Amino acid sequence: MTTKPFDRILVALDGSRLAEEILPIAAGIAHRCGGELVLLHVLEAAPPEAIHGEPHLTTAEAAARYLEAVAADLRRAGIACRVAVIAADHAAVASCIARQARAFDADVIALTTHGSGGLRGFLFGRIAQQVLQEAERPTLVARAGQRRTAPLRAPAPPQRLLVPLDGAPASEQVLPLAWNLAQCLTAHVTLARIVPTLDRLSLSESAPAVFLPTATAALLDLERRHAAEDLQRLAASAPASLAVTTVVRQGDVIEELARLAQQADLAVMTTHGRAGLAGWLAGSVAARLLERVTIPLLLVPVSGQEEPES
Repeated sequence: MTTKPFDRILVALDGSRLAEEILPIAAGIAHRCGGELVLLHVLEAAPPEAIHGEPHLTTAEAAARYLEAVAADLRRAGIACRVAVIAADHAAVASCIARQARAFDADVIALTTHGSGGLRGFLFGRIAQQVLQEAERPTLVARAGQRRTAPLRAPAPPQRLLVPLDGAPASEQVLPLAWNLAQCLTAHVTLARIVPTLDRLSLSESAPAVFLPTATAALLDLERRHAAEDLQRLAASAPASLAVTTVVRQGDVIEELARLAQQADLAVMTTHGRAGLAGWLAGSVAARLLERVTIPLLLVPVSGQEEPES
């Protein structure tokens, strides 16, 4: 990756308007952080005639014309960008995207999740998580059709960052990148921690609550107070120029984070990027949160595999 964490953002596009919904925020970050966009299209081996009701890109020439048209609009908005078209052959689409991210030395991969698989749909849990796993670098993900954006390719730099933390050291790995992003965007950062209530404990935690409800409630209250102190400690590690606030809430993790996300433009969080059954069993907070919010998520893969999923 480059010397700066947002110098180069690889944007995967399939030719549809839905896939383009990631462009405003990706362009906004690149513009404010002095980076560039690499617009990528992967040619499928057996492409359909249409994608989301629009003609599908079936040749390298058509894909190049499409990407150059998008790039021209971005350049007029002051965004540095270049284009790339590659053939998937028999490789998986996610593998192609991850390979190109490495080839271009991209710091971030950006894509929209939609549909049911292949380039006809970046379905979270398949393409997006596979890219996150294989590329092992931050991935900017937005769910298609869930948010009102600026004009199609106008830069939309986020000004309010939500950083969910769970108290585990792995979740704190996101902070250096979050501080860096907030600095180049001049954005406000909210560090958030959700402590469960008795009725929102996980299956493994619920047994003690059944037999010792008073003691468990006291421990949860103690955890809430410790969480507030911990967030204050982490906020103090931010660069002096940043505006950082901390929030501790009690309740269901997804519900409370979704409420906080209503006052944010982008959530920045760690994830193991587990796909398929393993991800479902881990109760991926990132995957479940994406289903509930209208803002994009910047998912940062953790370096260890022992920590709980975020």
